[in-house]
Amino acid sequence: MKKNSPDSRRRVLLAAAAAPSLMLLGGLGLPAVARAQASGFPAKPVRIVVPFSPGGPTDLMARAIGKIMTASMGQPVIIDNKPGGGGVIGLGEVAHQPADGYTMVFPSILAVTNPALMPSYPFDTERDFSGVTVVGFIPHALVVSPQFPAHDLAGLVSMARRQPDSLAYGSSGNGTSAHLAGAVFAKRAGIRVTHVPYRGAGPAVQDLMSGQIQFMFLDMSSALPQIRAGKLRALAVASAERFAGLPEVPTVAEQGYLGFGIHGWYGLLVRAGTPRPVVERLYTEVKRALDSQEVRRLFQAQGIQPGGMPPAEFDQLIHSDLALWKKAIAELHIQLQ
Repeated sequence: MKKNSPDSRRRVLLAAAAAPSLMLLGGLGLPAVARAQASGFPAKPVRIVVPFSPGGPTDLMARAIGKIMTASMGQPVIIDNKPGGGGVIGLGEVAHQPADGYTMVFPSILAVTNPALMPSYPFDTERDFSGVTVVGFIPHALVVSPQFPAHDLAGLVSMARRQPDSLAYGSSGNGTSAHLAGAVFAKRAGIRVTHVPYRGAGPAVQDLMSGQIQFMFLDMSSALPQIRAGKLRALAVASAERFAGLPEVPTVAEQGYLGFGIHGWYGLLVRAGTPRPVVERLYTEVKRALDSQEVRRLFQAQGIQPGGMPPAEFDQLIHSDLALWKKAIAELHIQLQ
């Protein structure tokens, strides 16, 4: 058949006419599959991996929202505590699961601080994970035992200057906001103190009460019950404004360290590549739980500000916090110990 014969030209025209339809079908194919996946989601239990020990704020929040999500989704939401490695163990658990939304990880801000601290960090948070939502924002307080001789930051700093390296501060792990708050404060105050990381807030608080460490920046969820029980004493709050639950306690900035403000968030991530309709379904369910009176009352009692930002906004927060902490860590020469 000749190249320019009527039959060959007809086939070319038919192919050209079909092309828009093929492009349209191709463009709709993946979203259609994703919608189909979301329509039957969840068809089995959903797991929330908490990269901290039981009893801490992340565990508390996970169990509170998991209870309501179980009722609304008709499938169990299982809380799986996998502490250690500054969150690496928990994040790794999700990074190696299928990108189907059935396994979420619930890290703190360490998901962006650890990559800034560790050049060889095994994950790229923006590349390997997608945000579902921030579950809660938690202010921190600088706390000491009731027997600690200083009653304000000036007294603590004076002690540290008289005996360099004599004071130790704890945190719930390397790269956590508590760790970085202590490091930033020490740098601003010009004192030499030792950082002691723990596998969660609970063990750190126990050692603080027993005098094994002298102070720490503790999330308000863990600090409030101990302060109210007289087992810990707050010298300052780390947020930009005073905390409503402890109105008598001044901020770090009020005590001479202008501009000091550390914010911590706890958010849910899924593996990158999870279909967007599945992510949106998870977001809807988490948001419903966060808006419930039961969760709001619990969070308020624990000093937790409920989150609920949409997935795209959470992804943007991760992006901006990564840039912020990389810059701060480089300028302050903060290193993991």
